[in-house]
Amino acid sequence: MKRIIILISCVSCTWTAAQIAPPPTIQRSTTSRGLTVNSRKGTLIEKKISTLGTFKNLNIQKIVTKDVSDNSSDRFLGIMYEYETFDEISKKTLTIDKNELGKLIQALQMVEQKENEKTNQETKYKFVTMSNIEFGSVYREKLSSWVNYIKIPSHYFNQSLQEFNKDDLKELIALLKKAEQEL
Repeated sequence: MKRIIILISCVSCTWTAAQIAPPPTIQRSTTSRGLTVNSRKGTLIEKKISTLGTFKNLNIQKIVTKDVSDNSSDRFLGIMYEYETFDEISKKTLTIDKNELGKLIQALQMVEQKENEKTNQETKYKFVTMSNIEFGSVYREKLSSWVNYIKIPSHYFNQSLQEFNKDDLKELIALLKKAEQEL
């Protein structure tokens, strides 16, 4: 009887201790520098935006943020989109830094190569930026063709999707290469 009581006591103590222990911390590493100048407090920040081109309904921009007090600056590619509904007009700009832009261009060039190869099965590719812009490509077996897309995160449970074809992919790659030169 004593053994059962001791066993029950040990199990209940262990169970109680497990309930009190804090959950493990999850550490996330970030490969992007982020908007270091833009996030500074207590200083005057200047932001200059110049349009480099448009793709579908997206404006591709060069964004330069500058701390006026020490003249330090950051340059980014901005992808701005806007939409209008019955009750709302909205503009949003998401950014991509130069290192990530180079990786995006490489990924899109690989997709372009893959699209030129023959395939007869469903195949999908995607590249997601640090700001959650998804660039992707899907081979649709029923249509025997590739459909490329850009998915922009928007409101909660809502996303903006731009679909385009192979020729448009070439145009997008050229525009992004131009943007990389400007940065």
